[in-house]
Amino acid sequence: MKFIIDRFDGKKNYEQIYTLAKEDIEAKTLLGVLLLIKQTQDITLNFTASCRMAICGACAVRVNGHSYLACDTKMTELFEEYKNSDTFRISPLGNHRVISDLVVDWEPAIENLRKIKPGLVAKSEFSAKEGCRQNQEEFDRIIKQWDCILCGSCVSECNKFAADQSDYMEPFVFTHAWRAANDSRSKDPMIHVKPAVANGLWNCVHCQECANRCPKGISSANDIVNLRVMAMKKGLNTGVGPAHAKAFHTDLVEGSGRLNEIRLALRIEGVATVARTGMAITLMRAGKMNPLEIFGGHTIKGHEDLVKMIDAAKAATKE
Repeated sequence: MKFIIDRFDGKKNYEQIYTLAKEDIEAKTLLGVLLLIKQTQDITLNFTASCRMAICGACAVRVNGHSYLACDTKMTELFEEYKNSDTFRISPLGNHRVISDLVVDWEPAIENLRKIKPGLVAKSEFSAKEGCRQNQEEFDRIIKQWDCILCGSCVSECNKFAADQSDYMEPFVFTHAWRAANDSRSKDPMIHVKPAVANGLWNCVHCQECANRCPKGISSANDIVNLRVMAMKKGLNTGVGPAHAKAFHTDLVEGSGRLNEIRLALRIEGVATVARTGMAITLMRAGKMNPLEIFGGHTIKGHEDLVKMIDAAKAATKE
């Protein structure tokens, strides 16, 4: 078995190939393989690991371009996933600055985590003597988000973060913002919601890669949606993001049940839409947009049932 490991010595990037017998690694985890290479072939290979029990999150790396928690990934699973391939490329997590080999810089992510104030500011009715009490139902609202181990797998896969990190935070940061804001013991959810909005909450591109690769089955994409709903309910409903959400609701529920691209753009950006005239013309020529739809289109089949389902969902949420 060949393992091509992407390395970095502080100055240059290079790859190095290590060969191991398949029978020596079949019963191991991916972390076990990295430890075997370090112990028997190359003591200079750098990577991070600690608990070996999928708790600390330190050992996440990429295999063939996708993130995995090394201690929680069996080699037999990788053999099955990659159809018994005899070659694997192991790389550091994506969307991070590499420090050495498979070791990445976590300080920018921790700084973003600090922005949303992940600690609990308890309601005034709780006393130091009795502590902050929750019933089981209240705890269940946040139990999944507490499973986040800050491994960075979601960051490595995030398409928005890969394209532009200047106006966005790591997906897991939004997960912790939602966990803190949705906590029944929290004094003020807006302590966490406001900095989330200010730091890119509406810039998620809904690729769902964070949910696909999280080793704990957490969907930061869902947490982002929940934060958006809470933000709008609390009055943070201005800007392109909220306008986009409102326009979708207007078309799908109050309108014909289908998105009207022309009206959608006008509702979101107003007269600024004129700047996109060239794009609109290109879409029309390609048959992707009908200019006559600005006057309205036919109602889709089953629209009444769609509205009933949405109304039922709203009623269930209120209950």
